[in-house]
Amino acid sequence: MANKKKNSEAAPTPEQQARAASSSRKKQRKTYVSKTVKIVLVVIGVLAMLLSVSAMACSGLMSQAEDTSSYKLTGGVAATINGTNLTEDTVTKQIMSMRTSYGYTKDKDWAQYLVDNDLTPKKYRKQLIDSYAQQILLQQAQKENGVTVSDEEVEKAWKDACKSAGGAKAFKKTLKTYGYTEDTYKDSLKESLAQQKLKDAVAPTSKPKDSEIVDYINENLSNYNDARRSSNILIKVDSDASDEDKAAAKAKAQECLDKINSGELSFEDAVKQYSDDTGSKEKKGDVGWDKLTTFVDSYQAALEGLNKGDVSDVVESTYGYHIIKCTDYFHVDNQVDDIKQVPKDIKKYVSNVVKTQAASTAYSEWLEQYKKDADITVNPMPKDVPYNVSLKGVTKSSTDDSSTTE
Repeated sequence: MANKKKNSEAAPTPEQQARAASSSRKKQRKTYVSKTVKIVLVVIGVLAMLLSVSAMACSGLMSQAEDTSSYKLTGGVAATINGTNLTEDTVTKQIMSMRTSYGYTKDKDWAQYLVDNDLTPKKYRKQLIDSYAQQILLQQAQKENGVTVSDEEVEKAWKDACKSAGGAKAFKKTLKTYGYTEDTYKDSLKESLAQQKLKDAVAPTSKPKDSEIVDYINENLSNYNDARRSSNILIKVDSDASDEDKAAAKAKAQECLDKINSGELSFEDAVKQYSDDTGSKEKKGDVGWDKLTTFVDSYQAALEGLNKGDVSDVVESTYGYHIIKCTDYFHVDNQVDDIKQVPKDIKKYVSNVVKTQAASTAYSEWLEQYKKDADITVNPMPKDVPYNVSLKGVTKSSTDDSSTTE
């Protein structure tokens, strides 16, 4: 089976999350997550901490109600970042909130957690201060670079996310599982848009040269070589369909295939007449290149057995019955010698990957230098903060079932 490669513009999500976000499109033809939904899910995961930080850091206040009656606050300043004070109480409340959410209410359990994760109270505090400091610096950099995000931009991004998730109702239901409301998610989304604008401002990138695209493909040739493009006819079968309905759908698919093989219908005309895959039907059945997306296993296996121009037998999947035509094939024996050898869609895809990686590298270098140039003072940890427990005699658990702090 060919090496499958998911879209690299975003981090991959669990299948259950993807299904909740885009079930209507997945049922049509393949296990696919739209670009916008991927971004949405990444924002949910990554910005949960950043939203909390941005709301608390400058004001020194928690972004959510916090019951501090069970422990004592020390007061004072934990760190100063370019003149902005991060209060010790802000850090303490956040750590105690995290500690409570993990369920480590007893000191011995908290100590065990720290040891299992190679942490001490000081290290834990330092990690949190570093997170706060970076977010404060990013907010300062946004002001320095004139970065603003309008309500209209946030609303557009929200509507795009809802559309890709199957509507506002479905998307709000997904958000609820992550503890978000529409308003809190929009706050996160606004922060995400601002940080992307900052990246564009401080680390602008140009369109990659053809030679850079060729070099990248050759360095990662196994990810693209032997890629197949295909068109698809789907006779859909519901998951709860009866045996009679399944048999009728299979018979319909076979009827369609017989007409294609006999020359009575062209594949393109058969798509119009038979296919239930509304997503690809408007494109003559085209579902793109297999190395640039992910198909269900049975579809992928059948496609790998086809040469350009070949039409498969009837292929069963969890979505129904497919008829697959291989419409293009990309292969080089040793390496790509000329950009003209690379299909247009693969060139465009790799160009975006190269550009994204270049931007990421440039931004990381900028951020590191920005941090070095910043005036950051971290004050010693007070001994009587409530999370400062003794680790004496605590050893790592024999079975490491602890979670990470991040």
